[in-house]
Amino acid sequence: MVRLFVSCVLITSAAFSAEPWADGDPAGPAARHALSEDYGVRARAEYRVQHTRITPLDLSSETNSNFTTMDQRLRVDATLDFRDRLRLTTSIDALDGVIWGDNGALGSAPEPDSGGNINSRNVNFARICYRPVTGGNTVDPKGWAYGLCDANPLFIRRLFIDVVTPIGLLRIGRQAINEGLALLGSDGDGRRNRFGVAGRGNNVDRIVFATKPLEGLKPKGERNTSETEGTFLFLGYDRIVGDNPMNDRDDVNQFFGAFKIIEPAFGPLTNNEFRGFGAVRSNRQFGSSIGSFGARASTSLGKLTAGAEGALIVGRTRELSEAFSVISNDPPVSQEVAQVGARAVIRWDEPDLTFYLEGDYASGDSDPRSRSALTQFRFAEDSNVGLLLFKHVYAYQTGRAAAAATELLKNLRAPIIPVEAIATRGSMMNAAVLFPQIDVRPAAGWLLRGGVLMAWAPAVANDPVASVQRHDAFSVPGNLLNFAGGLGGRYYGTEIDARIQYRWEEHAILDLEGAVLFPGDALRDRNGDAATAFLTQARTTFLF
Repeated sequence: MVRLFVSCVLITSAAFSAEPWADGDPAGPAARHALSEDYGVRARAEYRVQHTRITPLDLSSETNSNFTTMDQRLRVDATLDFRDRLRLTTSIDALDGVIWGDNGALGSAPEPDSGGNINSRNVNFARICYRPVTGGNTVDPKGWAYGLCDANPLFIRRLFIDVVTPIGLLRIGRQAINEGLALLGSDGDGRRNRFGVAGRGNNVDRIVFATKPLEGLKPKGERNTSETEGTFLFLGYDRIVGDNPMNDRDDVNQFFGAFKIIEPAFGPLTNNEFRGFGAVRSNRQFGSSIGSFGARASTSLGKLTAGAEGALIVGRTRELSEAFSVISNDPPVSQEVAQVGARAVIRWDEPDLTFYLEGDYASGDSDPRSRSALTQFRFAEDSNVGLLLFKHVYAYQTGRAAAAATELLKNLRAPIIPVEAIATRGSMMNAAVLFPQIDVRPAAGWLLRGGVLMAWAPAVANDPVASVQRHDAFSVPGNLLNFAGGLGGRYYGTEIDARIQYRWEEHAILDLEGAVLFPGDALRDRNGDAATAFLTQARTTFLF
């Protein structure tokens, strides 16, 4: 019926590996500063302010259609160590997504600091969220729009301990689900996205052990303990869900293994990397048993760099069927899970010029009934694919549908509310994308980047809840509705993206970004209408 999320478990390592689809920013981990003979510290801070304007965000409405916001975030990353063998690491976001000003309305959260707008003298903590439209129907996606909610001024993103043993590294605590921009998870660190910004990334509560098993077979004097080359092995356990402490049937546990091989030079090839992972996740409450597997390879030959990544999710679960059976009246069944995602990049780098071609694929699901297999794959939210289509327009359409579905399922007393299966939160799902780009570096500190994104739906794009509500068991495809209320389509549209960046002394960055989206039938409403959308974005980032 809908996509099932299973997190990737690739690798957490101190090594910053090159990814063909990412900017190397920062280029490496923070430097260690000695506080005394035994203690040291690593620290980084980043403060950014961003103004975003989209006209229109709702492609098929003349009211509540445009979107404008100005938000901010301070991120502080720090590691305290004892002899660099015992390390305590944390990452904290302050004012994440908090919009500028004294915002809200009296009588509802968030409360403004003062009753009137014109005489306001202070600011408060407000963020963008989905709120019911006044007089709207809350079980209809059009009954929802962006509004204001209370913001959390301080968010602890990560907190973990590293223990460096003679045979490897033991890490315990809340940590990044993987390193870099992987298909199923992004660490959200730095400024690696070619367009736009990253949020908090994907984090997990984990125990993991990392080692270089082949080095143990060598004489002591020949062992390579470097974190930037060699063969690495990772074994770990994740507690995904704990829920009711008096009932362990609702727990979700995950066990995984992964490896990474880094070879700086192999004949004429450089920057060689190959990695793979496998994980098993289970839950007894809904009879879920899910396996996720993936691999990545990248290499360079002179100025040419190529990389590819693939992920597969397979298994069975009754969880989504239990929830959506209250809508379709179909009996709950154990559904097969079969989801595929892939990405491939090839690039040619000159000193002042880069030609870049990216292809992305996420399998879809054209049968939203609970008796069918779950085949819809979704990229990680912070692995940005373009600026406007997936990050904003489709995120808004699916987010409103998820809010309406949540209200409907609550009213029908569903045993679980799987909104993750509907809202994309800015990620790419059910799409095949071709995305050629070009970079021009006309002078020191300057970057000009442009690209044309073309996106198709492998399966008919559809809102599973709206489609099931009007489904005909003998003619499902003809009754599918997309997230705008129109008939399901196969072409999302064509997007043109542009970015101008200036960096000053590696401590300040100014970014100006723009995009225009020419929508296809997958975004049109029941009348076949969808307006051309425009995005402008200005961002300042200060690095310490």
